[in-house]
Amino acid sequence: MLRRYLGTPEENSFPERAFPTVYVMDHTFADAADPSGKDDAGVPIPAGTQQRIAAELASQAKIVFVADRATVIETKEGCARVKEGGILITLGTAAGDGRRVTVGINGFVACLGATWLTYVVQYQSGDGWQVTGTTGSMSIA
Repeated sequence: MLRRYLGTPEENSFPERAFPTVYVMDHTFADAADPSGKDDAGVPIPAGTQQRIAAELASQAKIVFVADRATVIETKEGCARVKEGGILITLGTAAGDGRRVTVGINGFVACLGATWLTYVVQYQSGDGWQVTGTTGSMSIA
């Protein structure tokens, strides 16, 4: 999902932009794809999974998992933004069954730079889990 999101400008709304650092929340949140979400307590992403994700995407971006969004957000000239030109990604909690799930995602760059959408992820024999599209609404700020 992260590879798809980061590599698809029409979904992340940041055309031709590579982020020096991709910060990812270390918990998943049920309302990640809802711009007015309430950020419940979330479900921890296991450390081993975090390490595999960072290793898998190392050629595309530096992935850093964070526990608190405030550690990577700064305010300059009245606009909240991710430090050092990065992006903060919040992943949704997977909903579905053993073969097809939906997972929300939110990417935040700055006060007027964020997206929310939900991916459809399906298990395909021989290929494992693959993003097959999106579902529901998509929001861009």
